[in-house]
This record gives sequence, structure tokens and C-alpha cells, in this order.
Amino acid sequence: MDYLGVVLLVAAVATAFVVIARSNAWQGRRARAEHESQLALAKRAAEADVIGLAETLARLSPAAETDPQAQDDYVRATQAHARAARYLQEATEPGELSLVTESLEEGRWTAARLAARAAGEPLPSRRPPCFFNPGHGPSARNIHWDGRSVPACSADAARVETGADPYIRTVVRDDRRVPYWEGGPTYAGWASGYYASWRGSTLVADIVTSNA
Repeated sequence: MDYLGVVLLVAAVATAFVVIARSNAWQGRRARAEHESQLALAKRAAEADVIGLAETLARLSPAAETDPQAQDDYVRATQAHARAARYLQEATEPGELSLVTESLEEGRWTAARLAARAAGEPLPSRRPPCFFNPGHGPSARNIHWDGRSVPACSADAARVETGADPYIRTVVRDDRRVPYWEGGPTYAGWASGYYASWRGSTLVADIVTSNA
């Protein structure tokens, strides 16, 4: 091979390396941007729930001022809220938000006990969160909806049983809002944390088997 041929070969190889390097860098930037977008969307959903529990506890705080049992519930709920807020701040992957919602599920359950004490009502049995919106708190009973049995809060159960639509939690996916169970991998950790302590329960069997 003459000198010119060697030069052209070296130039071609160098150009190929540059193209490959630029392609890899572009793909890396794209992957990072996608990851950051998914994390931001999932954190937005979790943050709304953390704020929602804080608002509920603020409304219920007077009930804990004189009743020692109510005080215990209030402390447990505020501790669960604090854990959720810390996990939210520390999360670097969408899947890590399951820790946030697992804490929120406990906090919502304890807040429901506190609300019952404040109203002078019997303490509710522990149940999984409302399927239509886990942020509604513990379900009241299971109902049949869309061919399956799902746990529902009192308000959503009443709406479905009268022929109305439940208040379904929606999330952003591909620039449109969809039911959270259609949110894809971005929201999988956020949603699964709410039902982490209910794995194997018949109360959520139809949720799990339907991949909702």
C-alpha cells in the first residue's frame, strides 16, 4: 500500500471512531435525559401524595390533643410521613419510589384510625388502598369493576355501584393523561409500594393478575 493509501486508511478509521464516539455520547445523553424525565414524573406523583397526607394530618391534629390513643396514631402517621418525605428526597431511580408509597400506605392507614377516633366511630379494619386512587387511603370494601374484584374507598364504591365512574388517578404518559395503571415502567415503583404489604392477599389478587 502506498503512502497516500495509508493516509486515507488512517483518516477513514479516525473518522469512524469519531462517528462512533459521537453516537455513543448522543445515546448516553438521550438515556440520561429519559431517565431524568421518568424520575421527575414519578417523583411528581409521589410528591402529590406526600403533600396530601400532610394536609390530612394537619386537619386531624386537633383530635390528638386530648386522647392518648389518638396521640399514638398521630405520632405513627407523622413518622410514616417523615419517612416518605425522606425517601422521596433520596430517590434516584423511579423504582425507589416504592419506599415512599409503602410508607404512605402505613401513614394513610394510621390516619384513618385517627379520623375514626375523632368521629367517635369504630376503628376500621386494615385493608389495602383504594385501587382507583391509592391516595384516597384504605379501601372500605371490594367491588366488582371491569370484570374483576378491586378494593375501593367508600366514595368510589358508591359511585361504581350507582353506575357512575370512579375517581381514577391519572398520570402523564407521552404527553397525555392515562389511568396510573397504564403509566408504564415510570410509575411501576410508585404504584407497587402501595400494595407491597398486601402481596399474596386475595383482596388484591385481581389487581396483580391483571398487571394493573
